[in-house]
Amino acid sequence: MKFRVLGYLEIRTADDHVLDITQPQQRALLSILLLHANRPVPKHRLTDLIWGPGPPASACGMLRTYLWKARSLFDDPGRLRTHPSGYALHVEPGELDLHDFRRLVDVGEQLLDDDPHTASLLLQQALALWQEPVLGDLPPTAAMEAEAIHLMDRRRLAERSLVWAELALGRHHEIVPRLRAMAAADPLDEHAWAQLMLALYRSGRQADALMTYTQVRTLLADECGVDPGPELRRLHQRILDEDDTLSHRGAEPAEPERPRPSEPAPAPHQLPPDIPDFTGREAETARLVMLLDAAGTAAAPPVVLVCGQPGVGKTALAVHAAHQLRHRFPDGQLHVQLGATSDSPKGVHDALGELLRSLGVACGAVPDSTDERAALLRTRLSGRRVLIVADDAAGPTQARRLLPGMAGSALLLTSRMRLAAPPGATLVGLEPLSPTDSLLMLERMIGRRRVVAEPDAAGRVAAACAELPLALRIAGMRLAARPNWPLSTFAEIIGDRHSRLDVLEADDVGVRARLAPSCAALDPRARRAMRLLAHGELDDFASWVVGVLLGGPYADTVVGTLVDHCLLTPVGVDATGEPRYRLPELLRLYAAASPDGGAGGITPEEADAVRERLLDAWLLLARVADRGLARPPRLPPADDARGDRADAVAAVIPGRVATRITVDASAWFAAEYANLRRVIDRECPARPGTAARLADRQFTWQHQHGLLDDAERTWRRIAQCAALLGQEATVSHARYRLACVSAARGGGRVGVPCVVGRGGEGR
Repeated sequence: MKFRVLGYLEIRTADDHVLDITQPQQRALLSILLLHANRPVPKHRLTDLIWGPGPPASACGMLRTYLWKARSLFDDPGRLRTHPSGYALHVEPGELDLHDFRRLVDVGEQLLDDDPHTASLLLQQALALWQEPVLGDLPPTAAMEAEAIHLMDRRRLAERSLVWAELALGRHHEIVPRLRAMAAADPLDEHAWAQLMLALYRSGRQADALMTYTQVRTLLADECGVDPGPELRRLHQRILDEDDTLSHRGAEPAEPERPRPSEPAPAPHQLPPDIPDFTGREAETARLVMLLDAAGTAAAPPVVLVCGQPGVGKTALAVHAAHQLRHRFPDGQLHVQLGATSDSPKGVHDALGELLRSLGVACGAVPDSTDERAALLRTRLSGRRVLIVADDAAGPTQARRLLPGMAGSALLLTSRMRLAAPPGATLVGLEPLSPTDSLLMLERMIGRRRVVAEPDAAGRVAAACAELPLALRIAGMRLAARPNWPLSTFAEIIGDRHSRLDVLEADDVGVRARLAPSCAALDPRARRAMRLLAHGELDDFASWVVGVLLGGPYADTVVGTLVDHCLLTPVGVDATGEPRYRLPELLRLYAAASPDGGAGGITPEEADAVRERLLDAWLLLARVADRGLARPPRLPPADDARGDRADAVAAVIPGRVATRITVDASAWFAAEYANLRRVIDRECPARPGTAARLADRQFTWQHQHGLLDDAERTWRRIAQCAALLGQEATVSHARYRLACVSAARGGGRVGVPCVVGRGGEGR
């Protein structure tokens, strides 16, 4: 069979018969499965891609019908396969135009330097597979658009490669119209403008090339408020200078001069390109530069580890700082991708071999054993000033083998593990961008004019991205690809927590793809704790919360594991002396929704049980804290928490927590106040009596600290919800408390009747 998906969907049988598929969503389903050919697509992912957020109630039934109809199209029942993780449409090599496109592009790009003529033919064949309308049967959902953008980016890169092949063949005149069309389609693509300027110059049109530079400079200033990047500026100057090296040298490139055996190999400069729109991080960059710049005077080679949660921009910062230090390391800058969280991590043995070959060691001279390779690396670095940037390190053992042996050189590591640094290393923790820098990053990607026109919407977009550079970049890419989209529209789309990760999806560079390896690296207990925390509806929390969720006394160990993997963010120490933590928002969404975010997933019943266990803990600890506050002697104590369940909760709460509550109950209420308010608000609609019990236990503390507005808001809501449910006792109690609030505001003393009572109906 033959499958076409790069234009309108078309499926041809072996006898060249085109299958008749008319239902739009049926065509959309088949197009999606073909885009993911031979890979399972989960059912929930198919639903999101076809219908987007808020699918119809009948979506599951409709999806089953579409899948049944799809199977009936094929003679081979094995074409559409059901996997535990979803559904996969199987295609053979040569059957799918998308696979042909990728194959032709890969081979063509490999031949660009050696055989530009063949490369040009292959790339033209690849691009001819795209038909109008491009990807015509894909549904217009946010999740589907993210995948389409990735495909279009790959098409754009293939067009660039074809241009280089044509330029190498001297076809300058012929390629100018294509380049004008590419620049018009993506006016902010400086690389396309540079290729157009070069083609014009080689066509003998120097004035047109210079006018093109003026045009793009004006465009960038108007749209983004920036000047052209280094590539365009350098090319402009070379055209002004009539640089001979810009002239076409013929189809066969001259063989580069090789150093003579007696000459030293040239210093390696392997740093990836710096990000042109790198934003913020001034303090962190200055610190890295200061620490690594000490290599020339320190007694030992400096080692710095940049760590932080997935997507926070560790690699970008390391590369940015390393570029600023190039002149300090004249003997070279080495870059090795260790890939600890990738599908194919690089072992230290292979990494050492790569570094040695970069330093001029012949392949046959690289030792076989890892220890010998590490020793030879230290020998090669001796007396030289080399900066090694090792990205995505797995642990301290791996990092220790990469250490230079003497002062002069330096090692800069990045990792999602805080414990990846070898002894003596300096740890630089990376946090999300500030709101100001987040908006600036958006400005640099989509233009200042759009951000200034809708500042509130831009702020909501940045907040939905949790100020993470990766998420902001994906959001910026989507907005840049849709210059007519109002930011307010996109803010509403990305503001939906249920579909936010779909919006922030760009194939293998999406947020999910960055979070998945870190979660998979956890032990089962830590994964389950993270998943339970995602369903706990918490603000920040102390480690005892994890003990309550897991039902065991190992909370501190699990919390330590999550912090070491940069999956929990420490947020300081509360007034009772307990360290507090926060689960990053995008990680919370991932862990709550993704089956691989925890041990076997969480059912709705288990999610409810999570909240019940936490509620029991709040009731128990709030009662203990309330009894520790000063109160008139005639008041009855608050009622006990819920019997056996309260005892089970108490058994896993560390004794130090109860001790600290006893010493300073007021400090405990201050630390947990945000969580208590959240729980009360959640319980009000369905169980106002339960909300009243918890509100009672913080009422004395609220009164002592002048939080009467909060108390009034809480008791009014409890009264309203209880009235709707016909719980008259709770309504009466809530009105009683409101009277106490009113008396306190009037200058009266909240006496015996205003302190904790029974709190109305239970559950």
